[in-house]
Amino acid sequence: MDLSSFLTHETIKKINSWEEKFNVKVIVSSPSKSRMGVFIPKRYGYHLVRINNNLNKYEFLITLIHEIAHASIWEKYGRRVNPHGDEWKEQYKKMMLPFLNPEFFPEDILRPLSNHIINPRASTVRDLELSRILKKYDKNRSTFISEINDGDEFYIDNGKRFVRMEKLRKNYQCKEISTGKLYRFSPLAEVNLI
Repeated sequence: MDLSSFLTHETIKKINSWEEKFNVKVIVSSPSKSRMGVFIPKRYGYHLVRINNNLNKYEFLITLIHEIAHASIWEKYGRRVNPHGDEWKEQYKKMMLPFLNPEFFPEDILRPLSNHIINPRASTVRDLELSRILKKYDKNRSTFISEINDGDEFYIDNGKRFVRMEKLRKNYQCKEISTGKLYRFSPLAEVNLI
């Protein structure tokens, strides 16, 4: 799959210039359950950035810039700095700023994205407001546990069934129906109502 499925022609030109400048190759790959993208330092004479092919175009662009910022920092510092430290945060902000306009993102994404880059986290998934809005643009939109009610029964991808008990400070306490064990779920946990 090529980048034109996710990015505009102008954006691809910018990404291609970064690929050359930071000695990085971008590969769109099958989805990983644990992350949206990954930066892999030099293996074959270049850095590798893998981005999941199941992301919507806004998640894709944010994740791609996030990972290319890692390549930029690696070229400058190698292993001498923290992967999501101050150097990376500054570089990510610098690379993201030109994209913070309606040409690249809808209005409802711009505000939370602007807030996100003030002090970016290691993953956009940890930014609940931004993640919630980005998920609106998924082709097959999921139901988040934060969108159901206490007492509702649901199951997750592995088939286990739960009932939502109560909201804790940030997460939701749920009880597995077959065992009675209690679990905590992130507000953005994707669930299927029974």
